[in-house]
Amino acid sequence: MKALCVLALVCAAALPLPSFAKVKVPPFGCASFMEDFTKAAQPNKVTFERPLNITRGFFGDDEGVEVRVLATGENVEGTLKCHGDEFRRFEVRVAAPVDEKLETTLKAYEQAALIAAFRWDRPKAEMIVNAMSSDAAEYLKASVQRGDTFLSGKVEYHQGDTLDLGLIWTDTDHTFIIASQTSD
Repeated sequence: MKALCVLALVCAAALPLPSFAKVKVPPFGCASFMEDFTKAAQPNKVTFERPLNITRGFFGDDEGVEVRVLATGENVEGTLKCHGDEFRRFEVRVAAPVDEKLETTLKAYEQAALIAAFRWDRPKAEMIVNAMSSDAAEYLKASVQRGDTFLSGKVEYHQGDTLDLGLIWTDTDHTFIIASQTSD
């Protein structure tokens, strides 16, 4: 009888959840993101470095949040924020104006970030990056034509219950963001 109960529990655990059940995927770790990003960014050589921070308690970083700086050989800057090994935010940016070579390099890093964060294949990551870039360029152009006070093109994609994507183009920089949906 006891074996039958155990078998019933094992079988019940193997059944798929009902379609209305909301399952929140646990966040991936920063260590795995850094490793996967570095692999996906090939042939570019990148590393994540810890910057030197000196504060006296004023305007310091959020408590427990560790910042890593993306080191590249190009004019691309990036930051990764983690709480322990929990991913919080990744940004990669370049200063404008952006020439064709720098735009291609930035897109390669954006694709590497999507591959590392979502485990997408390169064609899907490339499609998302191109779509977001096209929309941001169009929105920035419209912002200029309207004569907005702050000229920008901003695109947001919400990826389920775990991550959000953002791309912001201004007349001074282009910034790509992946942010976790935390309560912080």
